[in-house]
Amino acid sequence: MKKSRRIMVLALCLLLLAAAAACNSTSAPPDSGANPPGSSPGENDTPDTPADDTPADSQPAGTDRYQIGGKVVAATNAGRSTDLHTLWENFNTYYPNIELEIVEYETNTAEFLTAQATAGTMPDVVIDDADQIYYYISQGWVYPLDSFVENDADFGYVPEMLTESYTFGDRLYALPMQTHFNVVFVNMDLLNALNMDPPEFDWTPEDYREFLKNGTTDEYSGTEILWGIDEILAGAMNAENDFYGFSLAEHKFNMSESWVDAVGLMREMREYPGLEAWSLRNSGNDGEENDYTRKFGSSNVSDNHMALKLGKVLSDPRGTWDANWLKTDCDFAWEFFPFPQGADALGHLPMHVDCSWVVSTAQAPEAAFEVARFFTYSLEGNLERMTMHENGGTDAYTVDNDFYIPTTNHPDVRSRFENLPGVTDGLVYMFDNMKNSFRADLSKLVPGWSQVNDEYLSPLGNEVRDGITEAASVAAELDNTATAAIQNYWTDFLDKLSAIQTEFDSAP
Repeated sequence: MKKSRRIMVLALCLLLLAAAAACNSTSAPPDSGANPPGSSPGENDTPDTPADDTPADSQPAGTDRYQIGGKVVAATNAGRSTDLHTLWENFNTYYPNIELEIVEYETNTAEFLTAQATAGTMPDVVIDDADQIYYYISQGWVYPLDSFVENDADFGYVPEMLTESYTFGDRLYALPMQTHFNVVFVNMDLLNALNMDPPEFDWTPEDYREFLKNGTTDEYSGTEILWGIDEILAGAMNAENDFYGFSLAEHKFNMSESWVDAVGLMREMREYPGLEAWSLRNSGNDGEENDYTRKFGSSNVSDNHMALKLGKVLSDPRGTWDANWLKTDCDFAWEFFPFPQGADALGHLPMHVDCSWVVSTAQAPEAAFEVARFFTYSLEGNLERMTMHENGGTDAYTVDNDFYIPTTNHPDVRSRFENLPGVTDGLVYMFDNMKNSFRADLSKLVPGWSQVNDEYLSPLGNEVRDGITEAASVAAELDNTATAAIQNYWTDFLDKLSAIQTEFDSAP
């Protein structure tokens, strides 16, 4: 269905407008409760009667949101668009007056937008982006959305911690689209063979340590790789801090409070004989052999997860985004479990979020917002997307993923989500704890994060992981130096943001 230039235009608008004119009435979106997403209203539904479950206060002031019109060009990375097919195929069922054009690009978003800005051909919306939102804002490319969401009942179901992470200079610049979590992958067949119980969803890091020890034998290891897990544990163990002991609210590192304990636990687990398969690779070599090959064989030692794929490790720290390759490469039953949480931080889970946003040069900002809303937190859009996962691939599209995790806590969305094929009780636990979780993808949100990580966090952190330096002294140093560096980047960003907001506010 895609043109050779990878551009899809949804040109149903004129037909729908003609039908509406013939009825001499305004059309309404299908009732999300009575009709399956993507289907037509039932024969007893009248097209000029709003659906019962469309809240009156979800309409923009003085308008019917579904009658907003205009042309909107929405851009998305070609590799991220497969599981969104029905959203743009059925968009005009809800918004008959918006002409939606989908543009797919092959490069990263920053490169794409730089080229489009130079050519004067910017899109109106960017869909499902996973790059640095603060950079786009600093370039003046992003439209603030506060006036659009303030009276929207559906927006009230989006967890506040998600919207706060996209708020810069007291303005909302992006809408969370889908969530991913760091998880613990568990080989369920091996779990049963070892006669072990599965983890509880609210297990602690100490429970995790014992779980890995119990899964370590002469034949098996508790996990494949633990290196770097301390960065995530630092947030999961302490409800007051985030990834690596950073506070996103304060733009401050508190590594002495959380990372010291986290890296200590990681080192303890790595030092337990045979627990981490990867450590066996570093044993004394006899020719091409080492303890890893002696334990697991040498079928494909170039693969960093050879033992996991062979079914020889009980678990591994992974992410929900890994589901596809794990499904393909692992010939045994497995399941995702929530990341372990501190006893005083239950539900404080490491989370990654992709977003959609409106471009500042959008020709029809109201219509552009409705497109972004539909693809992110709207009830209708999420129910449409659920249908793809319920039905699986068709001749028209292929569904790449077994599930996605929505960013709205709307009860109708939750009900459909928990019944999706491939969604386990552990994934539902993660969904239910979005509001309690923390962002583990700070490079998307914090100016200078990558630079500070490369200059300070990674070099000194690796010395601790290798046992060269003690964690407490490194953490105290990083709390000062890394905080000072990140706040300098933040100050520079805020200066740019202030000028951008002033220019936006003064535009006619």
